[in-house]
Amino acid sequence: MRVYDKPMTDQPYRVIDCDGHLMESNEELGEYADDSLRAPLTSKMVKIATAGRMITQDGPFPSLDGIHNYARGWGGRFSWPRTMASEERTGSAGDWSALLDKTGIERTVIFPTRGLAVGMIRTPEYADRLCRVYNDYVHDRYRGADDRIHPMGLIPMVSPALAVEELRRVVRDLGMPGAMLPAAGLPLHLAHEFWWPVYEEAADLGCVLALHGASHHGLGLDSFTDFVGSHILHHPVPLMYALVGLVYHGVLDRYPGLKLAFLEGGAAWLVPVLDRAVRNDEFFGRVAKRPFDEYVTSGNVLIGCEGNDVSLPYLASRVGIEPFAYSSDYPHEVDLPGAQHEIRETVESDALTEAQKRAVLAGNASRFYGF
Repeated sequence: MRVYDKPMTDQPYRVIDCDGHLMESNEELGEYADDSLRAPLTSKMVKIATAGRMITQDGPFPSLDGIHNYARGWGGRFSWPRTMASEERTGSAGDWSALLDKTGIERTVIFPTRGLAVGMIRTPEYADRLCRVYNDYVHDRYRGADDRIHPMGLIPMVSPALAVEELRRVVRDLGMPGAMLPAAGLPLHLAHEFWWPVYEEAADLGCVLALHGASHHGLGLDSFTDFVGSHILHHPVPLMYALVGLVYHGVLDRYPGLKLAFLEGGAAWLVPVLDRAVRNDEFFGRVAKRPFDEYVTSGNVLIGCEGNDVSLPYLASRVGIEPFAYSSDYPHEVDLPGAQHEIRETVESDALTEAQKRAVLAGNASRFYGF
């Protein structure tokens, strides 16, 4: 394991990435699987042109939906030509180590790619075995390779009892920060009492549950035929659903120690939610135990944002900077120059104070994840 005590550059600010991505390798995953998972793990890999050097794999995880395998466009500032951090397999531990070296990012919390579809699995026993294999794999191949890399675990949410057991193993035995929750794809909304045992366990463990956008399934977008149009909505919209549900179904009051990250949707989605919550309090009277913004500013909520989130200065003036943290999304939408650009964009912002820059680039994520 490569051990680092400080960033490898003279970056004037500490930077912690609250949301990057690994790229799973079926071949590597197969080394941690038993014979029951061998067949799907040995299926061939296919490369899609829309992702440059990124690889989408056939394998043990289901498809996110019917639209992610094709996207038109890809002519923006973070697209072609893509320059990754290394010549190693994109999204591998070696590639991530190179990115951290070249950007000065101190630590990263990383999420799956194919594993984003874990919420689509409906068979509890299969979901449990696959999550265990994935967690062993990322603990060994990523966390074990570089102590700056912190993978989030996967848990079989389709069975809360199994999810509780695996969450406990992920945190206590593997030392991960917590687990990812798919923001879309599960058969019930995330605030439903069916899931409450998972929230109770997470609160008891003091770990993080990170809601991560990905699929557009079940969001009212299933008839969309254009990926870019869907992409505008299918990351932020389920985060709105989840936060509102968790507040008004009483989850955040029932489990006051529960730590929740809302990732992959930027920060702007919070503005209409805050506005509507205030308006509804005026019309119906307060239904939740506290004003809505107090749940956001409690210290138990973290919202990922990129360097070019133009809504961030407004939100910082409205609710404070503490809920917001830098997210790279490498190697999905952002390559090496893109990551460097977005850090620089925050550092050079005239709309944020020095204290706000330090908080959003590292301080908030450090406090929230306990780094």
